[in-house]
Amino acid sequence: MRINFVLMKEVMNVRKFALSLMFVSLLGGCSTPRHYAAEALGLGYVKRIVILPFENHTESKFAEERFRDVVATEILSRGLFDIIEKGEAQRFLREELVRKEQETLDTAAAQRLGEELGVEAYLAGAVQDFGEKQNGTYTFPLVSATLRLVDVKTGQIIWQSSASESGYRTVDRLFGFVSDDISHVSFRLAGRMLNTLQKD
Repeated sequence: MRINFVLMKEVMNVRKFALSLMFVSLLGGCSTPRHYAAEALGLGYVKRIVILPFENHTESKFAEERFRDVVATEILSRGLFDIIEKGEAQRFLREELVRKEQETLDTAAAQRLGEELGVEAYLAGAVQDFGEKQNGTYTFPLVSATLRLVDVKTGQIIWQSSASESGYRTVDRLFGFVSDDISHVSFRLAGRMLNTLQKD
């Protein structure tokens, strides 16, 4: 009986340890999104948006395009806004920015964007991290980004969010498991950022 009691106690300790590792690993893979929302404006009037090309501040080629597509998919799947087709946005930007010999939208250009494409706001973004990180022999993906929703008539930022997400999990590192790939991490990050976007 004494042996059985000791064995049961050891099993319970192992289970507690495993649960603790799982809890820590869930906490360690992400940061709480920092966000801003213009409460005076609200978001109820925004029905249709255009997503501008994202900025890429990483060494990973096409990181901005990959994360932009992830964000667009998340917005559509949640039914947050209607999104203008990517080609329409690129056409407008190509004509507008080349004509004015500038690289960013000013207020007048944003207003023309709204009128021509029939949108109330545009979504801009920047990707700060998009790649693999190393911890000893353990490799995991890390994605960091900033998103901002801007009113096309006033140029005012309606909503902005910055956050990071990684595939790092203590359990995976300790037991040699493979971490989530960068696609899964990107969708998790976009989802958590968009969770801070509250529509009326």
